[in-house]
Parts: sequence; structure tokens; C-alpha cells
Amino acid sequence: MARNELKSRTPIIGMFMVFLAMFIVALTAYQHAGWLSIIGYGIAAVIAVFGFAFTFRDLS
Repeated sequence: MARNELKSRTPIIGMFMVFLAMFIVALTAYQHAGWLSIIGYGIAAVIAVFGFAFTFRDLS
């Protein structure tokens, strides 16, 4: 039973990760950090990809 414990929460966690990625992009764009913005955008892209995968993982 412990194996399927987070199965129902996986889409919620995925959407939270997608919204977190959008927040990171908005914060990075607001800061105008120049070349350091690339790091923020990269982190946001990785989080968004994993969040998208978690959100739609259970669809056939």
C-alpha cells in the first residue's frame, strides 16, 4: 500500500511544480539580472518539464 500512497497527489504536485516554474520566470524577469537570468530560466525549465511529466503521467 505504501507504493501507491502518492498516486492521487502526483498531478497536484506536478501542477505545483509548473506554477513554481512560472513564478521563478516572473521573478527572474523582474530582477533583470542579465547573464544570471539564464540560470533562473534554466532551473525554471527543468522544474516545468518534470512538473508537466508528473501532471500527465497517468494518462493513457
